[in-house]
Amino acid sequence: MGFIYRFLIRPIVFRLPSEVSHRFAVDSFRLRPVWRLFGLLARSGDGDQRTFLSGIAVRNPVGIAAGFDKDCEVLGSLLDIGFGYAVGGTITPYARPGNPKPRMIRRTSEGALVNALGFPGRGLEPAQKRLAGLSPAVSALTIISISGTEDDPIRECLVALEPLVAGIEVNISSPNTAGLAVFQEPVRLKQLIETLSAAKSKPLFVKMPRLVDSGAFIELIQAAHEGGADGFVSANTLPIAHEGLAVGRGGLSGKPLLDSTVELVQKARQHLGDGPTVIGCGGISNARDARAVMDAGADAVQLYTALVFEGPGIPSLISRGLRTSR
Repeated sequence: MGFIYRFLIRPIVFRLPSEVSHRFAVDSFRLRPVWRLFGLLARSGDGDQRTFLSGIAVRNPVGIAAGFDKDCEVLGSLLDIGFGYAVGGTITPYARPGNPKPRMIRRTSEGALVNALGFPGRGLEPAQKRLAGLSPAVSALTIISISGTEDDPIRECLVALEPLVAGIEVNISSPNTAGLAVFQEPVRLKQLIETLSAAKSKPLFVKMPRLVDSGAFIELIQAAHEGGADGFVSANTLPIAHEGLAVGRGGLSGKPLLDSTVELVQKARQHLGDGPTVIGCGGISNARDARAVMDAGADAVQLYTALVFEGPGIPSLISRGLRTSR
């Protein structure tokens, strides 16, 4: 399937603008019977790779990262193709149009994307209705990403959505959303996590910024840990300037981030010890990449850009590769 996707399907899809092809991909996943059948074939030989993320039992350690299924429309199909768990969202308290277009660019030769989307989405109420309709099997493998610029509305999202899923991931690190950087100050982050921890009954993960300053990264980890976070996703996209984007800046994702991800995961694990969950995110395109991140100390991984470039067979390819490389 990988060959068919890369040489037949991807060249056609990549003729479309990046955001149009993303919408096309999400819409294609609405055909769940097709992806169930695909998954039965692709997942044969995956074996038992049950993994625990702060007590959440997932099928394997390869998850789809937040950002692909922004409005929680196709989580079941994403699990069908072989992801061990799915992160839906990011969900914000109210509907948002996101940043002006163009706001997503491919860097095909690098296997990378640059996006300045800015959390476009329909908001909390539509997401709540969709998640309420999930089967127990899907909701048990779903984590929901939430965000906002003020503590109480983020707490509102957690209270509304947590009963419907296995856990919550709070995104304090998107480089494309005005006002979000306030939570990248240790004191403010600790306050936010304390507010959320007082309301939560399921695991809470924090999606960390991709900081060059390792001291600042560890300060944020420590603040969130003290506030009551159960785990950490290291890390979000890398902020870069890009004149092709309407806002002039965006977040880089994909293969160029792998070395940074390995380094940040290693620092997080060394600081936290064996207790809290650490999930590696960024630059993972194959089983070798995933193994490097897990050997650095991650309990699991997340990917998104690799699905764009490698196609729907990638989660099973990676999970099988991880099983055989143990």
